[in-house]
Amino acid sequence: MNSFEKFVYDTVKRYPKLKFFLRDAYQQCFDLLPVKAELSAYPITARKNCFFGFHDHTPFSPDNKKLLAGRFDIPLRMPTASDRLEVGYFDGANFENFNPVSTTKAWNWHQGAKMQWVGPQNTLSFNDHENGENVAKLFNLESGILQTLPAAISAISKDGKFAIGYSFARVQRYMPGYGYEHPTSEAELEKPIPKQSGIYVIDMETLEKRDLFSIDDIVALDKRKSAEHCHHFLSHALFSPSGKRFAFLHRWVTNDVRNRKSTLFTSDLSGTDIRIYPTDEMASHLGWRDENHLLAYCRTPKRGDRYVLFDDRNPEEYEIIGADSFSSDGHPSYDPSGRWFVTDTYPDRTRRCSLILFDQLRSEKHLIAKLKSPKKFATTDPSRHWQCDLHPRWDRLGKYICFDSTYTGERALCTIHLDDDLIDDVRNLKAIL
Repeated sequence: MNSFEKFVYDTVKRYPKLKFFLRDAYQQCFDLLPVKAELSAYPITARKNCFFGFHDHTPFSPDNKKLLAGRFDIPLRMPTASDRLEVGYFDGANFENFNPVSTTKAWNWHQGAKMQWVGPQNTLSFNDHENGENVAKLFNLESGILQTLPAAISAISKDGKFAIGYSFARVQRYMPGYGYEHPTSEAELEKPIPKQSGIYVIDMETLEKRDLFSIDDIVALDKRKSAEHCHHFLSHALFSPSGKRFAFLHRWVTNDVRNRKSTLFTSDLSGTDIRIYPTDEMASHLGWRDENHLLAYCRTPKRGDRYVLFDDRNPEEYEIIGADSFSSDGHPSYDPSGRWFVTDTYPDRTRRCSLILFDQLRSEKHLIAKLKSPKKFATTDPSRHWQCDLHPRWDRLGKYICFDSTYTGERALCTIHLDDDLIDDVRNLKAIL
């Protein structure tokens, strides 16, 4: 955003209907201007009718030779309860061969089916729906054995020992497009502050599920005037690198589900050491840099909406990252070294999304691609949420970046291969773009 756009956005961001109306009208003014659909410093490989989903997990296998993907065959509309997503992976040179392993009915355009690799094993997981409940499945590529977990999951620890989850039915009710279009037996779905819904942990060896705390417990810790007479839910649970702690968002909405407020929390696996972050009612996307540091795009009382690096040992200790480089939200994830993070932007005035590398050591921002998102993917109706964000993710070695994009006119799973010497390579990006 330029300074004018940032001023307008900050003025109207608390009024979702007005914000989206002005966004669409503003972008429409630029629709007649010719712009390239793809401007990239690296060659892009696009895999048509495939995508991965969110930015918070790597789709690359532990040996970095397989790339998780969902393959779809429906037109541009919201998935229905009967629509199945094909679950599989790409392998081969430049990940060109698709290998289907199963299908799922529990998926959405933004997070897919929460596909993940299970620790160092040759096993993948994905959410599904069966017998009236949201569950998760484990598929071992060597044995072909398919197991069912007792509930859908948000994240699996890096060592593969534990999974955490929350009510995806409740997320779908109050944040449409991030849950699944299936009725469940959940008793307190319409209750503003449920006592039976919260965060749970699953032991991946015994497949036993244990509740950690409820939404009611979290609301008691996060008392805010704006949260009164609202419906509350939890989402975006994500393990730290060691798997000993995890982050999650407490969110609440009024009658308009787009008018959403959030607080960032972390907890241990006992659910007793819970830490609340000073995110001033707005926290969106996050990524762990290392065991003690968590990056989030959020709002701080004194600095407004920024990328903020928190120290989980004391959440009141934080630093603003890229204060002169970023003026809008994105989806960050760190490379294995913890020096670089990749992030993106939402479509600008010309409907192009930016793919960005940020060097935290030098505090330098490097634009590596600008990719157009056609108008048909822009929606204002919260129940028709099929926008395609880039959601960039790293591979296991810091050599590939994977993202979803519509620059070809259709949704596709994309990768770029970075040069071996990333530090020297990015110095030349300004000349390339």
